[in-house]
Amino acid sequence: MKIGIIGPTENEIMPFVKSISDVKIVSTAMLKFYNGVYKNINVVALYCGVCKVNAAIATQILIDKFSVSHIIVVGVAGGIDKTLKIGDTVIATEIAYHDVDDGILTEYHPWMESIYFKSEAILIHYCKKALKQNKFEQTVSFGKIVTGESFIIQNGREEIILKYNPLCVDMETASIAHVCYVNEIPFLAIRSITDTEEECGIEAFEENCVDVSLNSIKILKALLEQLSYTF
Repeated sequence: MKIGIIGPTENEIMPFVKSISDVKIVSTAMLKFYNGVYKNINVVALYCGVCKVNAAIATQILIDKFSVSHIIVVGVAGGIDKTLKIGDTVIATEIAYHDVDDGILTEYHPWMESIYFKSEAILIHYCKKALKQNKFEQTVSFGKIVTGESFIIQNGREEIILKYNPLCVDMETASIAHVCYVNEIPFLAIRSITDTEEECGIEAFEENCVDVSLNSIKILKALLEQLSYTF
């Protein structure tokens, strides 16, 4: 097992990178890949940059150059479901683009049966096991994430709710899941909430990003520990 771990920004991944042992840094495509070990599991971690294309580039490199067997994305997201509070965490069960026409993925390559990418069931299973064996301050929910290039404040929020009814929205997860889908690589997303309908905007994101990112990383570490007992 070798797990690729992606965070969109430094804040979302570097606290985890500091926990990796025997680190070797490999630079390619203007990205730095931190190759090492965590809890006896080989990992390759990086921050890919914000937006779908940056995330897709990093994901394909992880697969082609580092031969990862699984990919996990960690980081933050904007809350859509009204029950979510800042700091809560969403673990994706299914993922879609909210800014791509439905037929693009079902009528053309990769000819999907639906617009939704599915998270790997075994990774969800071990996430749930980790949650039972650890205490986390935040509420953790399992459900749908949607991805698009725009920062959602109010404009477009209701349309997203009506069509997708997701827990949260971000700018990278669907593109990472897309690359994993066509490469048949198991995938999971762990995202914590920086902003909500009540406390929204780039200011809320910037104020909460550093602290909230740690919530996702704590769950990531608990998951990796579970996997280290099994694989």
